[in-house]
Amino acid sequence: MKYFIKRFWIILALAILINIPILVMGVTRTNQSVTLKGDTTVVEQFVEIDHPYEANGSFSTIYVISVDHSTILQNIFAGASQTSEVEELPDHYLHFTTSELNKMARIQHESSIQYSLLLAYQEASKIDESIHLESEFDAFVVSYYAEDSLFRIGDRIIGVNEIYAKDDFEAFRTAFNTRKEGDIFQVLRSNQEITIPYSESNMKISGYSFYTLNQATATPAYKIKSTNVGGSSGGLLQTLALYNSLIEEDITKGLKIAGTGTISPDGTVGPIGGIQQKIYTAFDDKMDVFLCPEDNYEDALIAYNKLKNKERMKLFKISSFSQALEVLKNV
Repeated sequence: MKYFIKRFWIILALAILINIPILVMGVTRTNQSVTLKGDTTVVEQFVEIDHPYEANGSFSTIYVISVDHSTILQNIFAGASQTSEVEELPDHYLHFTTSELNKMARIQHESSIQYSLLLAYQEASKIDESIHLESEFDAFVVSYYAEDSLFRIGDRIIGVNEIYAKDDFEAFRTAFNTRKEGDIFQVLRSNQEITIPYSESNMKISGYSFYTLNQATATPAYKIKSTNVGGSSGGLLQTLALYNSLIEEDITKGLKIAGTGTISPDGTVGPIGGIQQKIYTAFDDKMDVFLCPEDNYEDALIAYNKLKNKERMKLFKISSFSQALEVLKNV
């Protein structure tokens, strides 16, 4: 009996000694980020067009699973996977809280939906003049600020030196684009207007132009559905899906089209993160076509060339919405 008790305590002590390091690694966070494969999401779920034209194929965006300030244990597991990636968080992002990073992603997504609607309706109106969507500039919304800045995520810049966008947009845009030390910004924060002096310590900001869309007079009508998706990487595919539902010609040609890339109101396609994980995800989900931003193409090609039977999914380099249309016409 004594032998049994002694053996039990030895085993228990060894188990504790073995598991303590694992527990520590499981809770100790780092200044690194882990990116894992995610899933494809059919684009049409974000915006519903009234009486849309049907598509025989589909457009899908791809999300990846990203964990900022990942734990040591998460980094170990991700590093052992050929389809995951561990990277150092950029120094200029270390001052953001998890809540701020989530808010940043929501701002990016909401602006992306707006840009997609504006561009899709504009391009479709070239084919059908009855299609239209009126818009008016609302504010420049801050989605990044430097560590010592007085700005915060979600600040809405509505005026510069009391030149308000709602009164004279062109004058506001000129003042904003030529901003300099000593300028005074009029900012909405939590629905309260405040002023922020523009100085060297808070000049490093970036963000997105937001618009008021006249949804009541849009032809055809549309409805934005709620989603938990964040970020702006689905912009290109969102725009293509909306455009396809507005015009009679089906540009999918029955294909499963996936891809990624931000979209600007002028149709420029911008780079995104996690491109290699998105290539793996699209291929596993049996997509026929992958549209890749030009700036991400070299990294995408590395992952693409590792795929067995890669010819099953065609990879295209895209720099603009018009180029994406041209590719799909000839695919």
